[in-house]
Amino acid sequence: MTTIRDVAKRAKVSASTASRILSNSTKEKYSEETRSRVISASIELGYRPNFAARALVSGETRIIAAIFPRIYDTPFTALASLQILSGIEAYCSDNGYHMLISSPKVREGEIDPTFVSLLSGGYLDGAIIDGHFDISPIVDLVIQMNIPSVVLGHHAHTHYLRSDNFAGGQLMMQHLIDLGHRHIGLIAIRDIEQRLNGVKTAAEENGLNFEILPLAFGNFSEESGEKAAVELIKENPNLTAIVAFNDRMAMGAIKALQKLDYSVPDQISVIGYDNLPRSADFNPPLTTIDHQLSSWGKKAMNMLLGVMQGKEVESIVLTPKLIVRASTGALQQ
Repeated sequence: MTTIRDVAKRAKVSASTASRILSNSTKEKYSEETRSRVISASIELGYRPNFAARALVSGETRIIAAIFPRIYDTPFTALASLQILSGIEAYCSDNGYHMLISSPKVREGEIDPTFVSLLSGGYLDGAIIDGHFDISPIVDLVIQMNIPSVVLGHHAHTHYLRSDNFAGGQLMMQHLIDLGHRHIGLIAIRDIEQRLNGVKTAAEENGLNFEILPLAFGNFSEESGEKAAVELIKENPNLTAIVAFNDRMAMGAIKALQKLDYSVPDQISVIGYDNLPRSADFNPPLTTIDHQLSSWGKKAMNMLLGVMQGKEVESIVLTPKLIVRASTGALQQ
Protein backbone atom coordinates (compact mmCIF):
# COMPACT_ATOMS: atom_id res chain seq x y z
CA MET A 1 0.00 0.00 0.00
CA THR A 2 1.39 3.37 -1.06
CA THR A 3 2.07 5.81 1.78
CA ILE A 4 2.61 9.55 1.90
CA ARG A 5 6.33 8.84 2.39
CA ASP A 6 6.41 7.01 -0.97
CA VAL A 7 4.79 10.00 -2.66
CA ALA A 8 7.23 12.38 -0.96
CA LYS A 9 10.22 10.28 -2.04
CA ARG A 10 9.04 10.18 -5.67
CA ALA A 11 8.39 13.95 -5.67
CA LYS A 12 11.65 14.72 -3.83
CA VAL A 13 9.97 16.63 -1.02
CA SER A 14 9.42 16.00 2.69
CA ALA A 15 6.47 13.89 3.83
CA SER A 16 4.96 16.91 5.59
CA THR A 17 5.15 18.98 2.38
CA ALA A 18 3.49 16.21 0.37
CA SER A 19 0.76 15.88 2.99
CA ARG A 20 0.02 19.60 3.05
CA ILE A 21 -0.16 19.85 -0.72
CA LEU A 22 -2.45 16.83 -1.09
CA SER A 23 -4.76 18.09 1.67
CA ASN A 24 -5.06 21.34 -0.31
CA SER A 25 -3.88 23.34 2.67
CA THR A 26 -3.72 27.09 2.09
CA LYS A 27 -1.58 27.73 5.16
CA GLU A 28 1.64 26.95 3.31
CA LYS A 29 2.61 28.38 -0.07
CA TYR A 30 4.38 26.14 -2.53
CA SER A 31 5.46 26.72 -6.11
CA GLU A 32 3.32 25.33 -8.93
CA GLU A 33 6.27 23.15 -9.93
CA THR A 34 6.42 21.57 -6.45
CA ARG A 35 2.66 21.06 -6.35
CA SER A 36 2.72 19.49 -9.79
CA ARG A 37 5.47 17.03 -8.77
CA VAL A 38 3.58 15.93 -5.67
CA ILE A 39 0.23 15.55 -7.42
CA SER A 40 1.80 13.67 -10.34
CA ALA A 41 3.62 11.34 -7.93
CA SER A 42 0.40 10.60 -6.04
CA ILE A 43 -1.39 9.72 -9.28
CA GLU A 44 1.46 7.58 -10.60
CA LEU A 45 1.67 5.63 -7.33
CA GLY A 46 -2.09 5.36 -6.84
CA TYR A 47 -1.91 7.03 -3.44
CA ARG A 48 -5.10 7.14 -1.38
CA PRO A 49 -5.10 9.28 1.78
CA ASN A 50 -6.09 7.47 4.96
CA PHE A 51 -8.57 9.92 6.45
CA ALA A 52 -9.01 7.91 9.63
CA ALA A 53 -5.26 7.98 10.28
CA ARG A 54 -5.13 11.69 9.47
CA ALA A 55 -7.91 12.30 11.99
CA LEU A 56 -5.99 10.45 14.70
CA VAL A 57 -2.93 12.63 14.12
CA SER A 58 -4.51 16.04 13.51
CA GLY A 59 -7.96 15.68 15.06
CA GLU A 60 -9.61 16.52 11.74
CA THR A 61 -10.38 14.84 8.40
CA ARG A 62 -11.09 18.07 6.48
CA ILE A 63 -14.20 16.43 5.03
CA ILE A 64 -17.50 18.32 5.03
CA ALA A 65 -20.74 16.49 4.28
CA ALA A 66 -23.33 18.29 2.18
CA ILE A 67 -26.49 16.40 3.16
CA PHE A 68 -29.25 17.02 0.61
CA PRO A 69 -31.89 14.30 1.09
CA ARG A 70 -34.20 15.37 -1.75
CA ILE A 71 -31.74 16.72 -4.29
CA TYR A 72 -33.11 14.53 -7.09
CA ASP A 73 -36.84 14.93 -6.39
CA THR A 74 -37.58 17.51 -9.09
CA PRO A 75 -35.66 19.58 -11.67
CA PHE A 76 -36.25 22.59 -9.40
CA THR A 77 -34.73 20.99 -6.29
CA ALA A 78 -31.79 19.76 -8.39
CA LEU A 79 -31.16 23.24 -9.81
CA ALA A 80 -31.51 24.98 -6.44
CA SER A 81 -29.28 22.39 -4.77
CA LEU A 82 -26.64 22.79 -7.47
CA GLN A 83 -26.43 26.54 -6.84
CA ILE A 84 -25.87 25.96 -3.12
CA LEU A 85 -23.46 23.04 -3.60
CA SER A 86 -21.35 25.10 -6.00
CA GLY A 87 -20.83 27.66 -3.24
CA ILE A 88 -19.98 24.99 -0.67
CA GLU A 89 -17.49 23.33 -3.02
CA ALA A 90 -15.82 26.64 -3.90
CA TYR A 91 -15.42 27.53 -0.23
CA CYS A 92 -14.08 24.07 0.60
CA SER A 93 -11.56 24.25 -2.22
CA ASP A 94 -10.36 27.69 -1.15
CA ASN A 95 -9.94 26.60 2.47
CA GLY A 96 -8.42 23.15 2.17
CA TYR A 97 -11.56 21.05 2.73
CA HIS A 98 -13.20 18.28 0.73
CA MET A 99 -16.95 18.15 0.09
CA LEU A 100 -18.83 14.87 0.29
CA ILE A 101 -22.41 14.89 -1.05
CA SER A 102 -24.94 12.58 0.59
CA SER A 103 -28.61 12.08 -0.26
CA PRO A 104 -29.90 9.76 2.49
CA LYS A 105 -33.44 8.44 2.55
CA VAL A 106 -35.81 8.14 5.49
CA ARG A 107 -38.43 5.40 5.16
CA GLU A 108 -41.04 4.94 7.87
CA GLY A 109 -38.80 6.79 10.30
CA GLU A 110 -35.78 4.58 9.54
CA ILE A 111 -32.65 6.29 8.18
CA ASP A 112 -30.52 4.65 5.49
CA PRO A 113 -28.00 2.50 7.47
CA THR A 114 -25.17 3.43 5.07
CA PHE A 115 -25.68 7.06 6.02
CA VAL A 116 -25.69 6.18 9.72
CA SER A 117 -22.33 4.45 9.22
CA LEU A 118 -20.98 7.57 7.52
CA LEU A 119 -21.93 9.71 10.50
CA SER A 120 -20.63 7.30 13.11
CA GLY A 121 -17.35 6.49 11.34
CA GLY A 122 -15.50 9.63 12.36
CA TYR A 123 -15.05 10.72 8.75
CA LEU A 124 -16.67 14.14 9.01
CA ASP A 125 -15.50 17.44 10.45
CA GLY A 126 -18.88 19.05 9.86
CA ALA A 127 -22.12 18.95 7.90
CA ILE A 128 -24.41 21.30 5.99
CA ILE A 129 -27.95 19.96 5.80
CA ASP A 130 -30.72 21.00 3.42
CA GLY A 131 -33.60 21.27 5.87
CA HIS A 132 -36.29 22.66 3.58
CA PHE A 133 -38.28 19.46 3.85
CA ASP A 134 -39.35 17.32 6.79
CA ILE A 135 -36.02 15.63 7.55
CA SER A 136 -36.01 15.99 11.33
CA PRO A 137 -34.66 12.44 11.93
CA ILE A 138 -31.55 13.25 9.88
CA VAL A 139 -30.89 16.57 11.62
CA ASP A 140 -31.51 14.98 15.02
CA LEU A 141 -29.04 12.17 14.24
CA VAL A 142 -26.31 14.61 13.16
CA ILE A 143 -26.79 16.57 16.39
CA GLN A 144 -26.80 13.34 18.43
CA MET A 145 -23.46 12.37 16.84
CA ASN A 146 -22.00 15.73 17.97
CA ILE A 147 -21.10 16.66 14.40
CA PRO A 148 -20.89 20.45 13.96
CA SER A 149 -23.68 21.43 11.60
CA VAL A 150 -25.58 24.19 9.85
CA VAL A 151 -29.12 23.66 8.56
CA LEU A 152 -30.40 25.43 5.46
CA GLY A 153 -33.88 26.37 6.61
CA HIS A 154 -35.03 26.93 10.18
CA HIS A 155 -34.25 24.40 12.92
CA ALA A 156 -34.78 25.00 16.61
CA HIS A 157 -31.79 23.01 17.89
CA THR A 158 -28.86 23.93 15.67
CA HIS A 159 -27.42 26.83 13.69
CA TYR A 160 -29.36 27.68 10.55
CA LEU A 161 -29.34 29.87 7.48
CA ARG A 162 -32.63 30.69 5.81
CA SER A 163 -34.41 33.21 3.66
CA ASP A 164 -37.15 35.38 5.15
CA ASN A 165 -40.13 33.85 3.35
CA PHE A 166 -42.55 36.10 5.21
CA ALA A 167 -40.77 39.23 3.91
CA GLY A 168 -40.62 37.70 0.43
CA GLY A 169 -44.37 37.16 0.42
CA GLN A 170 -44.92 40.74 1.50
CA LEU A 171 -42.65 42.03 -1.28
CA MET A 172 -44.57 40.12 -3.97
CA MET A 173 -47.97 41.33 -2.88
CA GLN A 174 -46.92 44.89 -2.11
CA HIS A 175 -45.35 45.27 -5.55
CA LEU A 176 -48.62 44.40 -7.28
CA ILE A 177 -50.67 46.58 -4.94
CA ASP A 178 -48.31 49.50 -5.57
CA LEU A 179 -49.00 49.05 -9.29
CA GLY A 180 -52.72 49.51 -8.60
CA HIS A 181 -53.85 45.89 -8.66
CA ARG A 182 -56.65 44.80 -6.33
CA HIS A 183 -58.00 41.70 -8.09
CA ILE A 184 -55.08 39.37 -7.43
CA GLY A 185 -55.00 35.58 -7.69
CA LEU A 186 -52.56 33.33 -5.84
CA ILE A 187 -50.77 30.17 -6.97
CA ALA A 188 -49.35 28.92 -3.68
CA ILE A 189 -47.32 25.94 -2.44
CA ARG A 190 -48.63 24.11 0.62
CA ASP A 191 -45.20 23.65 2.25
CA ILE A 192 -44.36 27.38 2.28
CA GLU A 193 -46.72 28.76 4.91
CA GLN A 194 -44.63 31.80 5.86
CA ARG A 195 -44.65 33.09 2.28
CA LEU A 196 -48.43 32.88 2.28
CA ASN A 197 -48.55 34.69 5.63
CA GLY A 198 -46.46 37.49 4.13
CA VAL A 199 -48.87 37.81 1.22
CA LYS A 200 -51.79 37.88 3.67
CA THR A 201 -50.20 40.61 5.81
CA ALA A 202 -49.47 42.84 2.80
CA ALA A 203 -53.02 42.37 1.53
CA GLU A 204 -54.65 43.21 4.85
CA GLU A 205 -52.36 46.21 5.46
CA ASN A 206 -53.65 47.62 2.18
CA GLY A 207 -57.33 47.03 2.87
CA LEU A 208 -57.76 43.81 0.89
CA ASN A 209 -59.76 40.92 2.31
CA PHE A 210 -57.29 38.05 2.07
CA GLU A 211 -59.98 35.46 2.70
CA ILE A 212 -61.72 36.19 -0.61
CA LEU A 213 -58.59 36.30 -2.79
CA PRO A 214 -58.72 33.51 -5.40
CA LEU A 215 -56.31 30.74 -4.39
CA ALA A 216 -54.99 27.69 -6.23
CA PHE A 217 -52.14 25.36 -5.30
CA GLY A 218 -49.24 24.10 -7.39
CA ASN A 219 -46.41 21.65 -6.78
CA PHE A 220 -43.37 23.72 -7.88
CA SER A 221 -43.67 22.60 -11.54
CA GLU A 222 -44.38 24.67 -14.64
CA GLU A 223 -47.26 22.36 -15.51
CA SER A 224 -48.94 22.92 -12.16
CA GLY A 225 -48.63 26.69 -12.64
CA GLU A 226 -50.24 26.43 -16.05
CA LYS A 227 -53.12 24.36 -14.69
CA ALA A 228 -53.63 26.67 -11.69
CA ALA A 229 -53.69 29.80 -13.88
CA VAL A 230 -56.39 28.32 -16.11
CA GLU A 231 -58.41 27.45 -13.01
CA LEU A 232 -58.04 30.96 -11.56
CA ILE A 233 -58.98 32.77 -14.78
CA LYS A 234 -61.92 30.49 -15.48
CA GLU A 235 -63.43 31.15 -12.06
CA ASN A 236 -62.28 34.79 -11.75
CA PRO A 237 -62.25 36.50 -15.17
CA ASN A 238 -61.73 39.93 -13.57
CA LEU A 239 -58.21 39.11 -12.28
CA THR A 240 -55.54 41.65 -13.19
CA ALA A 241 -52.54 40.02 -11.47
CA ILE A 242 -51.23 36.65 -10.29
CA VAL A 243 -48.77 35.90 -7.49
CA ALA A 244 -46.97 32.60 -8.12
CA PHE A 245 -44.92 31.15 -5.26
CA ASN A 246 -42.01 30.15 -7.49
CA ASP A 247 -40.63 31.05 -10.91
CA ARG A 248 -41.48 27.76 -12.59
CA MET A 249 -45.15 28.08 -11.70
CA ALA A 250 -45.09 31.74 -12.78
CA MET A 251 -43.70 30.70 -16.16
CA GLY A 252 -46.41 28.07 -16.48
CA ALA A 253 -49.04 30.66 -15.60
CA ILE A 254 -47.75 33.05 -18.27
CA LYS A 255 -47.80 30.27 -20.88
CA ALA A 256 -51.40 29.47 -19.98
CA LEU A 257 -52.43 33.13 -20.16
CA GLN A 258 -50.77 33.57 -23.55
CA LYS A 259 -52.59 30.50 -24.88
CA LEU A 260 -55.83 32.13 -23.71
CA ASP A 261 -54.85 35.33 -25.60
CA TYR A 262 -54.17 37.40 -22.50
CA SER A 263 -51.35 39.94 -22.79
CA VAL A 264 -48.78 39.89 -19.98
CA PRO A 265 -48.47 42.42 -18.37
CA ASP A 266 -50.95 44.64 -20.26
CA GLN A 267 -53.98 42.62 -19.16
CA ILE A 268 -52.57 40.47 -16.35
CA SER A 269 -49.34 40.94 -14.37
CA VAL A 270 -47.48 37.89 -13.08
CA ILE A 271 -44.78 37.75 -10.39
CA GLY A 272 -42.67 34.73 -9.40
CA TYR A 273 -40.17 33.79 -6.70
CA ASP A 274 -36.57 32.43 -6.80
CA ASN A 275 -34.92 34.49 -9.57
CA LEU A 276 -33.95 31.38 -11.52
CA PRO A 277 -31.43 31.97 -14.34
CA ARG A 278 -34.22 31.40 -16.89
CA SER A 279 -36.39 34.14 -15.45
CA ALA A 280 -34.39 36.98 -17.01
CA ASP A 281 -34.64 35.44 -20.50
CA PHE A 282 -38.29 34.38 -20.32
CA ASN A 283 -40.90 36.04 -22.54
CA PRO A 284 -41.69 38.44 -21.01
CA PRO A 285 -38.76 38.65 -18.56
CA LEU A 286 -40.13 37.64 -15.18
CA THR A 287 -40.51 39.94 -12.20
CA THR A 288 -39.43 37.84 -9.23
CA ILE A 289 -38.02 37.66 -5.72
CA ASP A 290 -34.32 36.90 -5.30
CA HIS A 291 -33.47 35.09 -2.06
CA GLN A 292 -29.73 35.11 -2.82
CA LEU A 293 -29.55 31.34 -3.28
CA SER A 294 -26.17 31.52 -5.00
CA SER A 295 -24.61 32.97 -1.81
CA TRP A 296 -26.01 30.33 0.55
CA GLY A 297 -23.22 27.79 0.13
CA LYS A 298 -20.37 30.14 1.02
CA LYS A 299 -22.31 31.78 3.85
CA ALA A 300 -23.20 28.37 5.32
CA MET A 301 -19.59 27.19 5.09
CA ASN A 302 -18.36 30.34 6.78
CA MET A 303 -20.85 29.70 9.60
CA LEU A 304 -19.86 26.03 9.82
CA LEU A 305 -16.15 26.78 10.17
CA GLY A 306 -17.00 29.10 13.05
CA VAL A 307 -19.05 26.35 14.72
CA MET A 308 -16.22 23.84 14.19
CA GLN A 309 -13.77 26.26 15.81
CA GLY A 310 -16.02 26.71 18.84
CA LYS A 311 -16.86 30.32 18.09
CA GLU A 312 -20.11 32.09 18.92
CA VAL A 313 -22.05 31.86 15.66
CA GLU A 314 -25.34 33.60 14.99
CA SER A 315 -27.92 32.01 12.70
CA ILE A 316 -28.58 34.01 9.54
CA VAL A 317 -31.89 35.15 8.05
CA LEU A 318 -31.36 36.57 4.56
CA THR A 319 -33.58 39.41 3.34
CA PRO A 320 -35.01 38.74 -0.14
CA LYS A 321 -34.95 41.36 -2.89
CA LEU A 322 -37.56 42.38 -5.45
CA ILE A 323 -36.31 42.10 -9.06
CA VAL A 324 -38.63 44.09 -11.32
CA ARG A 325 -38.82 43.00 -14.95
CA ALA A 326 -41.40 43.12 -17.73
CA SER A 327 -44.02 40.60 -16.50
CA THR A 328 -45.62 43.15 -14.16
CA GLY A 329 -46.99 46.57 -14.97
CA ALA A 330 -49.35 49.27 -13.76
CA LEU A 331 -53.06 48.48 -13.78
CA GLN A 332 -54.59 49.50 -17.10
CA GLN A 333 -57.75 51.55 -16.60
